[in-house]
Amino acid sequence: HSPARMSDIVSGALSLIGAALRKDGIDVQVDEPEDLPSVTCRSQQIQQVLLNLLMNGRDGLNARYQGYHENKVLRITARSVDHDGRGWIQLAVEDHGAGIPPDVIDRIFDPFFTTKPRDQGTGLGLAISYGIVRDHHGTLIAESTPYLTTRFVVELPMYGGWGIAEPPEDANAAKEAEVGKSPDCGR
Repeated sequence: HSPARMSDIVSGALSLIGAALRKDGIDVQVDEPEDLPSVTCRSQQIQQVLLNLLMNGRDGLNARYQGYHENKVLRITARSVDHDGRGWIQLAVEDHGAGIPPDVIDRIFDPFFTTKPRDQGTGLGLAISYGIVRDHHGTLIAESTPYLTTRFVVELPMYGGWGIAEPPEDANAAKEAEVGKSPDCGR
């Protein structure tokens, strides 16, 4: 784990999936400030999380719009945010596709849970993503209003010089308490 720039993680993910998104007529919009601080993380793992979120957004958009549509957009935003005086990086992926039904959203991070046909998904992508973010002492939540907006939000602590294995104890305890009481996590 070492300091990584979110812009590098985003461009790395888009280099892997960008062609497929363009082929589907999906417009990718990236919104991140130039001066976004680095985050101490395993950058390939965070890139895998982002890829999973982008692929889910792609599926939602393709389910709603068969061909070209001006709303066929995947929006990636990255921000630095402050929680109780500690710095975090927030990464969000948002789309206006088919969305996640309310009766399903609490289960989407469960291993092997999927609403996709057997040949299109294992139900492991979001479960693995949730585990990676949790291992980074972060949070991953989903918010969705079907056929309006679906938004996945990842928040990762910036830690300054601390490694992933040794976050400041009070920061970890506070975040764990937050994770435990979040109704959106399905945990």
